[in-house]
Amino acid sequence: MKILSLKAKFTILAILISLISFSVAAFFSTQWVAEEIENDYKDKAELMGTHIIHTIGTAMISKIHGGITTVVDLYRNYRDVEEVRVFNQKGVEILSGEAGLPEPKVEEALATGQSIHFHKKLNKREVLSYIIPIANKPECHVCHGASQSLRGVLLLSLNQEHVKQYVGQQKVKFFILFGLIAIVVGIATLILVNRLFFKPLSLIQKGTEAIKGGNFEYQIPVSSKDEIGILTENFNHMAGTLRSNNDELWEQLRLISRSQKEWQETFDSITDLICIIDKDFNIIKANRAFHLYNSISPHVEIDRKCYEFLGTCIRPNCPHVFSMGGKRYVHNEIRDEKTGKMLDVSYFPYYSPQGELTGTIFIAKDVTEKKESEMRLIANERLAALGEMASGVAHELNNPLATIAVCTEGLLNRMEKKKIDPLLFENYLGMIDEETQRCKKITESMLSFVRETKKDRKEIDIHEVLNKTIEMINFQGRLKDVLVLRHFQQGLPMVLGNEWELMQVFTSIIVNALDAMEDKGTLTFETGTLAPSTSLEKLSPPAPFFEKATLPSPPLAKAVPPSPPLVKGGEGGFIFVKISDTGPGIGPGLINRVFDPFFTTKSEKGGTGLGLSIAHNILKENNGRIEVKSEEGKGATFMISLPT
Repeated sequence: MKILSLKAKFTILAILISLISFSVAAFFSTQWVAEEIENDYKDKAELMGTHIIHTIGTAMISKIHGGITTVVDLYRNYRDVEEVRVFNQKGVEILSGEAGLPEPKVEEALATGQSIHFHKKLNKREVLSYIIPIANKPECHVCHGASQSLRGVLLLSLNQEHVKQYVGQQKVKFFILFGLIAIVVGIATLILVNRLFFKPLSLIQKGTEAIKGGNFEYQIPVSSKDEIGILTENFNHMAGTLRSNNDELWEQLRLISRSQKEWQETFDSITDLICIIDKDFNIIKANRAFHLYNSISPHVEIDRKCYEFLGTCIRPNCPHVFSMGGKRYVHNEIRDEKTGKMLDVSYFPYYSPQGELTGTIFIAKDVTEKKESEMRLIANERLAALGEMASGVAHELNNPLATIAVCTEGLLNRMEKKKIDPLLFENYLGMIDEETQRCKKITESMLSFVRETKKDRKEIDIHEVLNKTIEMINFQGRLKDVLVLRHFQQGLPMVLGNEWELMQVFTSIIVNALDAMEDKGTLTFETGTLAPSTSLEKLSPPAPFFEKATLPSPPLAKAVPPSPPLVKGGEGGFIFVKISDTGPGIGPGLINRVFDPFFTTKSEKGGTGLGLSIAHNILKENNGRIEVKSEEGKGATFMISLPT
């Protein structure tokens, strides 16, 4: 459907308004003309009636009755006069040779004494009839008496055809005249409106088309100071503003494009595996390293779920879901079963510019070489510790071996003398077996400490690990002058971890404590639980944590007490182990460096400075934490926290 332009619409509207306006004006003008003509005819009829009545009265006073008939006949032959009739006061027509049709209005005029005019059909013609009362004047009383106010009435009928013809001619003239005026006014209006409105609007339209085409340099000439001129000036100002904004926008787009390219190049230059995961587990963006690691072309969009690539769901809850649900950073280390590599993986909550959580950012770092290096350091540290234990272990082995040697020598002497006593033999063999089991236990403890096993995690009784570690160190003879106190909380939950790794952690801390105390003093072990809602982040600074850890103390003894009952599985909280000594403590300038690699205050004694650093890394891998609190002259306390 063709859409009319504004100019065409205005032209049609102007023509319609002009025609309607001037048609209405012509209509009312012709109505006024017709009314004026009818008033003229009325005046004409009244004038004629007055003249006829006067002539009749004069003739009757002069007793010239023939003059009355002459006057009536004269007016009857007048143009536009259809009938002239005279009625007496009784309504009877007089002065006529042949009476006409009865006229009911005559009686009304005689009764009221008022003139009446009305339309009627006469000889198939439309006529306007006037009934004019004839007054009984004093000069007429001689013949007619004074009792009657009227002598009769005059009926005068005038033809309307000439009037209608004249009015019709006048209407045609008026309509033609007003039509011409309407056309002239409409044309003049269109010319004026076109010049004052449509021409400037056409220029503005061309300007908008130029702006639409991207020509922001276009300017419209200003030809007036009215609203159109102001609109034109505003348009030119708008075009200039758009030009300036367009230039600025293109510059910003260029900078954004360059920044996006630089960001993409930086994103792809990172060797860590990085991808963005939405709420529905879809990988929506990944860097080049992620593509190459998963044997996908960097130019191919990844349209797959994250769990098809990332084997990180080793917990009951998916780390992606856990990171979004908790709105926090999630970290873990996993072994990729496809490549056998160790990956350090992290999940970070990902927010839109509006602050809405839309997914997570996954980052994975290949730490295979680092873990292998750490394993070598751990093994070396264990060997170094084993070397320190060697003399003590040799001494511990000498005692049961001496007992075995004495028993064996006694048995051999009795065999030579043939003094065989079955009961004595049984006692000696029992002692030999007991000392042999003791040697075996010592060697197994040492081997379990130094042997490199798989890093499988299982549920562990933390009290049992502590007791094994204390017993192994006791084999070295370093606890002879040390009071060992155990404050173990009853019903402590099990923890998920690796036994030999935790033994190494406890060993490093205990050996450092014994070195600080020079194998003399008190060594205190405390265990307990934290509330499930307590997070490790809330434990810093550690000082208030240690002060609040009040636990029921079991009987103190140097011997190893039986382990308290354990609760299978935890409630999602933490257990803690505190190891305190009565040594000289750690100075404020050194306490923040105790977990740094290769930091040691025992370099002259062969210390490597790796023990506590390795312990820190082991606990980190087990989602735990280690902290230290110390004052010079008041010993040191190490705090270990592990999730249940």
